[in-house]
Amino acid sequence: MKRSWYVSSAVRFGRVILFGSAIATAAAGCGGGGGATSGQSYLPTDPASGGSKGTSGSLSITVANNSYNPGSTTVPRGSTVHWTWDTCDMGYSTETCTTHTVTFDDAVSSGMQDKGSYSRTFPNAGTYAYHCKVHGTAMSGTVIVQ
Repeated sequence: MKRSWYVSSAVRFGRVILFGSAIATAAAGCGGGGGATSGQSYLPTDPASGGSKGTSGSLSITVANNSYNPGSTTVPRGSTVHWTWDTCDMGYSTETCTTHTVTFDDAVSSGMQDKGSYSRTFPNAGTYAYHCKVHGTAMSGTVIVQ
């Protein structure tokens, strides 16, 4: 009789830990704030000269859970910007990935993705605002093309 109480308590305790872990994992999947990091400028580099390239190039932005990093960037005309998804967390035995988009105000979009990458070339100067269709303006960024 005493042993069944012990087993029953152990099972309940295990369920509490499992439930708590599930909540923590779910909270981490959508945690964080908006991704806009203002005031940062990243100019692509020219591998041949080792210096800043003023006419074209590329830049990498990470799509994380609820943010873009960097959230705001300035690039020269002709640059290709690459977004790479890093939204997966490993649970006890499975990988959980969160779906996001890179959707510009001019309706150009990466489509819904939880892994992979997306690229866009910016031939014209201007400010290009983008956001995640899932999270709205809480997850947003800007590409400034000079």
